[in-house]
Amino acid sequence: MTEPGAITARTALAFLLATWPRRLVLSLLLVIPVVLAASGGLGAAEPPPREVEPGTLTDTGAYRVVPRSYFVSERVDAGSLEEGELWVGALVQITNQGTQPISVDFSDQTFELTDGIPTDDRLNPTEVLRLDTGGRLGWAQPGVTYEVALLWRTTALADPPAELMLTMNETAWTEWTIEAGQHTWRATANAFHVRLPLGEAPAAILEEEDE
Repeated sequence: MTEPGAITARTALAFLLATWPRRLVLSLLLVIPVVLAASGGLGAAEPPPREVEPGTLTDTGAYRVVPRSYFVSERVDAGSLEEGELWVGALVQITNQGTQPISVDFSDQTFELTDGIPTDDRLNPTEVLRLDTGGRLGWAQPGVTYEVALLWRTTALADPPAELMLTMNETAWTEWTIEAGQHTWRATANAFHVRLPLGEAPAAILEEEDE
């Protein structure tokens, strides 16, 4: 028994279905979610690309990074170049915010060139030079900030564009699958993209010109 005046769910549904306009409205309410689900309208949206401006401090996981500019040169003192090759370099500030040194030109997966630039088939830079000393930065020490040039060999960019896209992958401190207890920074599916303006190669990393 229900109290006088009480409206049950069954009574409300019967009232809604009493006339054809109400039946039509109810049908639409039931059909719309099904159509949206079938078309992917209720699925999880892909995260939009995250664009950052040059000079923006960016947390990538392994590093705090300030991307600055890029350059193209054949005079960078970073090893020999083959015929037709150039160095394309990204100038960035990096701070290792982990607790272990990072091999910036071997195991690091933070930085990539993504404008279809032909390089030497390495995702990470071929060489990383310090701008203060001109020497190679093999390992970034925990808590230390460096101004560096990330270098890739390329056979393109004889006529460099005004901007070049640099991808900065977010990385996570990941345990090795083949050796328990060993970790390294590995790229995730998330990334930041920055269009670096064209600039000049710093004098500190250039070979001395022959007199």
